[in-house]
Amino acid sequence: MHPPAVLRRVRMPSLASLTTKFNHFYFIPLFGFFCWYGLLFGLVGAWVKDGHHTYPQYDELNKPTPLERIGVIVEPGFFISFVIIHAFVFCISMYLEFYHRRIGKLIKFIKPTIQTRLAYASLTIGVIGQVFFVVQAIVSTVYIHNHARAKSHYAVLLATFAVLIMISLALNFTNYYIMGQYYRKYVNGERWNKFTISFILKIIWLIVTIALAVTCCVLYVKDLSTPSSILEWCFHFWYGLLMLFWTYDLYPLTELRALRQSKKEKKQTLKSKLSRTWRKEKDGSVTAINEVNSSRSEDLSPSGSSEMNSPETNNKGFDYTSFNHV
Repeated sequence: MHPPAVLRRVRMPSLASLTTKFNHFYFIPLFGFFCWYGLLFGLVGAWVKDGHHTYPQYDELNKPTPLERIGVIVEPGFFISFVIIHAFVFCISMYLEFYHRRIGKLIKFIKPTIQTRLAYASLTIGVIGQVFFVVQAIVSTVYIHNHARAKSHYAVLLATFAVLIMISLALNFTNYYIMGQYYRKYVNGERWNKFTISFILKIIWLIVTIALAVTCCVLYVKDLSTPSSILEWCFHFWYGLLMLFWTYDLYPLTELRALRQSKKEKKQTLKSKLSRTWRKEKDGSVTAINEVNSSRSEDLSPSGSSEMNSPETNNKGFDYTSFNHV
């Protein structure tokens, strides 16, 4: 008979155990990048397929039609689904960076108290902004299909979402400024390190994003529909670059460099140990040979010194038969 099977408890892996030597969660913002632009190109394709016309029945006379309006009018289910996906990816990406710095999978915070508070504030405001974005997308869809949309509704949506997200990102970017300055001054003296490059690119992105959002809202309120719609398109296509920045941030570039450097140092240390061992063995063998030669010379010198110094032996040469050494 076969012995009874032993039941074993299967422990679910923790989030920390899912990461290997370094994290590979940079695929999450990269996934969000493709989802965001998939949403945008999908909306543009749906609008073109629908005849790229205006929608007076929904009180939408702008041309080109704003992407948000295309989503809630032409493909509401598709639009809301991808908005929810983006909200989750945004919040998860921000949390993963904080989490991996806390557990050491990424370089830890230099000033833990200040930077942890900045991270918490950034994450909280970002979550609120994304929840507001999702709720407003759903409410906007319901309003527009019931022909009950207020004229300033879209401007309020874009402005509120943009303000909350920009504050959240500004707090997040400040951590990179602190890290970049510290590494430039105290670690390796490298001015253009990963954190400084990331901070500068993000600040440029943030300034352009704020300018696009504010200008779009001002033109929309002033009934300049065409330039407002164009800037709205530009805003959404520009906004998606944020996911590339977070992919770069979560990619363990600095840590992989440190790993390669440590491997090189280990190889050099191994080579130096082997060379020292070889030199010691060589020096030991040479010393042993010298000791043997010196002992033989000491054995030879007493018995043959008198004969070698005599005139007879000098004339006859060295007498090998007088020694018993082999």
